[in-house]
Amino acid sequence: MKQVKDLNDDIPVGDLKLFDNYIPAMEAGNYYITVTQPLYNTGNQLDTDGVSAVQEFIVTAPQFFIDKTQVVNMYPVPGSAGQYNQVLPNIVLKDAELPWERALGQPGTPWVALMVFQETELNDGDNDDDKSTTTTVQDFLKGQSGVLQPAIKREDDIDPGGSCKTISISVAVFQANVPMLDELPYLSHIRRINTGNCAIGGLNEHGLFSVVACNRFCLAPPDGQPGQLKNIVHLVSLEGMEDYLHTGADLSSYQSVSLLSLASWTFQSQADSGYSFRMLAEQLVASETVSNSVDPSLLWLRLPVPADNGTAANAAVRKRISNGYTPLPWQTRSGESTFAWYRGPLSPFLPAPSASHYNTADAALIFDQAHGVFDVTLAAAWEAGREIALADADFMSKVKAFRKQLNMMADKLLLRSSSPHFEQQDMTAADPYATVQERLQTLITPQLIQAIGDTAHHTPGTRTTVVSKKGVLPDPQQTLMTFLQRSDVQERLQAIAADISDELSDWIARFKLLYPIPFRKLVADQRMLPNESLRFFYLDMNWLNAAIDGAMSFGIDSTKAKTLHDIVMPVIRDAARQKTGMIRQQITGRQTTATTPPDVMSGFLLRSAMVKAWPTLTIRAKDATDNTLTIIRTDHLAPNLLLCIFSGVPDNVTFSEPQESLCFGVDDEGKAVIRNVVTGSNPLGKQMGSVAVRDLTGNQQLCMRAAGSHVLNISPDSTNGLVQTIQRAMTQDNTPPPGGKLSAGTLALQLMKSTEAVSFKSQS
Repeated sequence: MKQVKDLNDDIPVGDLKLFDNYIPAMEAGNYYITVTQPLYNTGNQLDTDGVSAVQEFIVTAPQFFIDKTQVVNMYPVPGSAGQYNQVLPNIVLKDAELPWERALGQPGTPWVALMVFQETELNDGDNDDDKSTTTTVQDFLKGQSGVLQPAIKREDDIDPGGSCKTISISVAVFQANVPMLDELPYLSHIRRINTGNCAIGGLNEHGLFSVVACNRFCLAPPDGQPGQLKNIVHLVSLEGMEDYLHTGADLSSYQSVSLLSLASWTFQSQADSGYSFRMLAEQLVASETVSNSVDPSLLWLRLPVPADNGTAANAAVRKRISNGYTPLPWQTRSGESTFAWYRGPLSPFLPAPSASHYNTADAALIFDQAHGVFDVTLAAAWEAGREIALADADFMSKVKAFRKQLNMMADKLLLRSSSPHFEQQDMTAADPYATVQERLQTLITPQLIQAIGDTAHHTPGTRTTVVSKKGVLPDPQQTLMTFLQRSDVQERLQAIAADISDELSDWIARFKLLYPIPFRKLVADQRMLPNESLRFFYLDMNWLNAAIDGAMSFGIDSTKAKTLHDIVMPVIRDAARQKTGMIRQQITGRQTTATTPPDVMSGFLLRSAMVKAWPTLTIRAKDATDNTLTIIRTDHLAPNLLLCIFSGVPDNVTFSEPQESLCFGVDDEGKAVIRNVVTGSNPLGKQMGSVAVRDLTGNQQLCMRAAGSHVLNISPDSTNGLVQTIQRAMTQDNTPPPGGKLSAGTLALQLMKSTEAVSFKSQS
């Protein structure tokens, strides 16, 4: 068992830590606290039984089922087909404690196991896919004659009418495949990774996962036979089965065994290579590969550029499409049907920044006089921002409240600068928040009240006459506009806006990272992002600024409102820019490597089955000077679609299988790799040698339960078992396990198959 501090220590991106287990401080179940208060008099107890109170409490943990969200990854990938006959299936769970939350034998023995079957090894259930049966907890506990099932005591927090899944197998299949009690500790471990470069999607952002591996290799068609063989994997509960998890257990009085299934999936295993990470990665650039080399210029997010036919019109079209534009149907205000050029905020080149801001969508229209065609990009962006804002009632209320408060502050500043009732002071020190009443309260002292009383006597019948000074009153509108043009006033209003616009700048920061923007606004034509493709882009800040203009256009109903808007918007925009690098940190709760505002943002869209198969795909990007770029957004826009945005411009991007989904098994010769686990001259994890685990011809038993068997003989007490065999090999290769004994973590390291990684060159 590892200390919580060790498990929670952060590690660099790309590193991996393995721990044997994570045993909870208290196992699941019902507990009682009894408090007794005896009464004493000079050492003599006065009462015979004392005054006592009993409090019951329950430590809850999964028992008959687990939440589907607990499953982070399954390998082999559900529904896939591939060459998996040298792979041990495994499942990754979000809860690091889950496999040890229930008692099963000695501490450190998990209560769950992963088992893989052929279809013919499972008795029929009501689910044809995984052969499971859905029932209720109370019906399962009733049992059946001739059927061995776990002796489980239902916890009080479990609903007896709740549903659960079960599987039924023959006694022979159970005994041939189930892990023994002394083998179970070696089949579950804790994995610690840094998830800073993984997609956000309900993932344990602290990178602590529990992993349960199978003791049986995937099943494939016999050598020389084509086709595929369906494998069915079940995560089963072994709670209450302790008496039957050892060699020689007597099950002669039973015909079948019924087990609780907590999770399941299926895949096809075949002789030839099929659904693999590298295969999918190569498909991403299949159409962009020329003479066995990928052309980076074909990886930009844009339509296919038409061939050059030498005409001027063709040249203009080629230039537009090269720059990421799409021709879309458009109807003019006069009713004419034509087309216009449009480009979303994802551009294949970096547009020159523009200082222009727009009050209306029409002001953002661009007319190409040379060709008589409109460019509606910025106008559409303005309207898109307005539509998104209108759909967000919370944001609209915040804009309204902001404008109302800013307007009131401007009026108060004007009053304080012109009214004789306020001391004239520097505008930067003016306090618009204080009311007239508060000002009067500071002036009315006891001495002033006494002085007023002393001078309140006057001669009856006399009258005081106030004479107004006649003259031309100043124009209040001109007075206000002149006041707002003062640099000190503008600085004071900007400081006030910075204090009261925090929620608005938060919203704009998320907008700049595309969070609320519909996908159809990002990619206007599906041909820009075909199936199984990778496309790079820059973020067009001109498009985003025009959209923000549209979103912030509400409530500008006067010259005064427009002037105030123009004064404070630079401050709000700058605050939003400062926050863009911190949005991911706020969502995940993890400190990112850099939170400085990005000068240039770029990224990619990945549309592939790879995203669905490996949802926590690991991404690494480096610039032209080999510096690692910070990921400021990475999210699934769809099950097979990944968006990633960097601070900076990548020179190359590397995709690799996620570390939490590393698979286990042997190489094509049936050998396990021996890796260094000793700190010293050799790096940790370095490959030091190999050891034969499985005879693929089926002639020798080696570390299997029998010759030709797919089931590992882990048996820690057997000299021919997997544990002692690998221990000897590690010692011979000068990397003995700590204490001379193999544990779950060190065994996982030896059986771990390295992740695949593929790099793509981007064009700056």
